[in-house]
Amino acid sequence: MPWYLTMGAALGALCVAVLSREPLTGVLPAVVVLVLVLADYHLWERRGRPWHDWTLILLLLPAIAAAVWIAVGGLAMDVDRTDAARLAYEVGPGVALVGLLCTLISYHGRHHPNEPGQPL
Repeated sequence: MPWYLTMGAALGALCVAVLSREPLTGVLPAVVVLVLVLADYHLWERRGRPWHDWTLILLLLPAIAAAVWIAVGGLAMDVDRTDAARLAYEVGPGVALVGLLCTLISYHGRHHPNEPGQPL
């Protein structure tokens, strides 16, 4: 599942970086998401796919902040777009990235079912 979530987030961030044409509210935060999500996956694989790893979780928090900025940055910076363009290049992809990244964090934060102290 992390492979699909990672590739979905990477593809979404790449699309925003290419299509938004806004350096501060599209390209830069999309590159941040792209780099962090790929680094997170690489680290997860290199560490042997751990069940609960705070480093992996914390690595994605700035990516979530960048995805939120994709969604609201155009409004905050008063980027000149039509409503349809704002929805297609900012709000839609930003919200989608937040959802994918939060799901990826929840996957990284899961505990092993055989871990002591877990309910049966």
